[in-house]
Amino acid sequence: MIDNSPLFISLPFIILAFMLGIFMGRRKAEKKQTPVSYSLTSDYFKGLNYLLNEQTDKAINVFAGMLEVGEETVDTHIALGNLYRQRGEVEQAIKIHQNVIAKPSLSLSRRNDALFELARDFMHAGLLDRAENLFQELLKKQSHVQNALKYLLSIYQQEHDWDEAIYIAKKLEAASNISYSRQVAHFYCELALISQKSGNFKEALLQVKKALGTDKQSVRASILEGNLNKDLGNCKAATRAYRRVEQQDPMLLSEVLEPLVQCYKELKKSKEIKSFLEHSLKKYGGITSVLLYSEQIRYESGDKAAALFVVETLRKKPSIRGLSYLIEISLDFTKGTAHDNLLILQEITNNLLKDKPIYQCDQCGFKAKTMYWQCPGCKSWSSVKPIQGIEGE
Repeated sequence: MIDNSPLFISLPFIILAFMLGIFMGRRKAEKKQTPVSYSLTSDYFKGLNYLLNEQTDKAINVFAGMLEVGEETVDTHIALGNLYRQRGEVEQAIKIHQNVIAKPSLSLSRRNDALFELARDFMHAGLLDRAENLFQELLKKQSHVQNALKYLLSIYQQEHDWDEAIYIAKKLEAASNISYSRQVAHFYCELALISQKSGNFKEALLQVKKALGTDKQSVRASILEGNLNKDLGNCKAATRAYRRVEQQDPMLLSEVLEPLVQCYKELKKSKEIKSFLEHSLKKYGGITSVLLYSEQIRYESGDKAAALFVVETLRKKPSIRGLSYLIEISLDFTKGTAHDNLLILQEITNNLLKDKPIYQCDQCGFKAKTMYWQCPGCKSWSSVKPIQGIEGE
């Protein structure tokens, strides 16, 4: 985290001012062909005075005016522009970097350095189209290739241009020798969702297959495949897709349990429902499995049997969701004071669950009530998982 205290901000400029003073002294000495004396200009002392009085903006302007843009000073100007950007003064950063680029005497390499920083300025300012054009220009010049590709990937994700995101991710993978298969699989899933919304299920399934071909461990692709087939009435194919999730990421198995049970019901496979839920309970023990299994007991043996099962389960693994369900089914066979007490408990548990997040990003800690495949906080893919414990799964 950047410390914006005056001392922290002034320190780099004090060092910079010192270097500028030396540089100016050297330039004067070189022109006179005399030994370096480190003589300092009046502007230098004026700028230093601003620094000592913590008037950093005025100091920057003084020091920036002391040096013309040239091959020897381009790093200083770029650094000044970057400091402005870090302080949130993007317009000033853009102005400085554009001034550097405008100098025809600069070498191509130095100009490209300034061009890259200007693209970052535009990105910071939210001018994505202008940033994109500059990053593309850098790619054509084979300059700052990997970083330009990373920024372009970020831009296309923000713009939801998934085809371009796939293209750039593959280029970045080749340039960096780092796998981007997880991200690319998500991009294909995004395209599948677009096709699904337009009613083109065939194209949606094709995009899902591309996602799984890119990343066999893509839980999102399996869930999408299951949902698409379920909507098409192909519960057999949907069941296969949902069952795949257990091998891909058991932590997300709770996401498919309910639609999986629905598919088994459609296929009239009640034994498979009970068998899979028992397997899930024994191996993972999540509250979603508990509640779905209790519904099976409730259907076969009634409310009291289901309530007894939930009570035994909650003794081993407490859960607010489980308690809420237990209260709900117990209300049907209680009367009088006991019934009134349960209503009070129901209100308490409902308040506890109200607006309570059930998902959390394992990268930045972002919490939400709904599932996100890309964390809104840190923008990581596949990092959001169901919260475990008494308040979660």
